[in-house]
Amino acid sequence: MDSVNKKIALIIALIGFVLIGLMFAFELFEVMWFKVLIGVWVFVFCSSMYRLTPLFKARNRLEHFVQRDAQHLLVFSLMGFFDKKHGPNWLVIQSIERVVSKDDELIICSNNDRQLSVSLPVKKAELEAFMQRIFTTAEKQTITFEQA
Repeated sequence: MDSVNKKIALIIALIGFVLIGLMFAFELFEVMWFKVLIGVWVFVFCSSMYRLTPLFKARNRLEHFVQRDAQHLLVFSLMGFFDKKHGPNWLVIQSIERVVSKDDELIICSNNDRQLSVSLPVKKAELEAFMQRIFTTAEKQTITFEQA
């Protein structure tokens, strides 16, 4: 998620440079629709920069995105601007066949051809350790854990 957020921030910054260039080239800052466009760009740029800060990672810990109850695994994902969460998507724990951990991503596959993929603001090692803690010993024996 971190590498994707960096690319998004870079693209949004480049759009800002283009807008500033257009503003000086055509004196667009006097036009109301351009002021609104600059305001929208500032909001989107602030959101993309916030996702690169330690505060974003501190507020969005792994425990907020992957939770379990007695029989279900609940998975939430980030969407939109700032810290808005989407979900939960859920799977019955007994139906989980495979868990794949990647940097910034978790993929959970079940035996009924359902697959959940979620981007998370954590590294692969932290994600693997968390997944080992969340499942019981008996559940770990029936689930295949993979690293990608």
